Amino acid sequence: MKPTRRKAVIVHRSAVAVLLAVAVLTGCSSGLGKSPEQAKQSLVTFDEGSTDVVGDGWEVSDGPRLGKCGRGLGQGGVQYVYAMVRSASADPKADVVAVERHWKELGVTTERYQTGGEDPILGVRGRGGPVSSSDFRADPRGYTIDGSSQCIAGDFEKMSLDSQG
Repeated sequence: MKPTRRKAVIVHRSAVAVLLAVAVLTGCSSGLGKSPEQAKQSLVTFDEGSTDVVGDGWEVSDGPRLGKCGRGLGQGGVQYVYAMVRSASADPKADVVAVERHWKELGVTTERYQTGGEDPILGVRGRGGPVSSSDFRADPRGYTIDGSSQCIAGDFEKMSLDSQG
């Protein structure tokens, strides 16, 4: 291997190792100290506050329900998932801008997206802030907003059984 190529490979591997370490440490600390009920309530408050930005007519389509997540270094955890739906409005572009602005105010890192085709679906994804991840899809057939709470310490199987009883 040529010296310049070898150096590039070493630099690339070092950068990947640093990014992986940051991701693991961030994942471990994001839900640190939160109870399952606090994580669940934080997600519900986030989703419902986000739907308020776009207007009325939202219905729960899923959750908040318990899910599994990884807290780094092989440690399992739990998180909540919550999704809501409603009919589309006349101005999906403005709604995406409004949701993105709201999320940024809450400390969420956002990324807009758009599907291809004649009738594209607009949306914005989010990471961080009061939740682990979020997504707002402004589909002409109907809107969806969903999120996942921060990953917290917990035994998924035990918590699932406890919630059934």
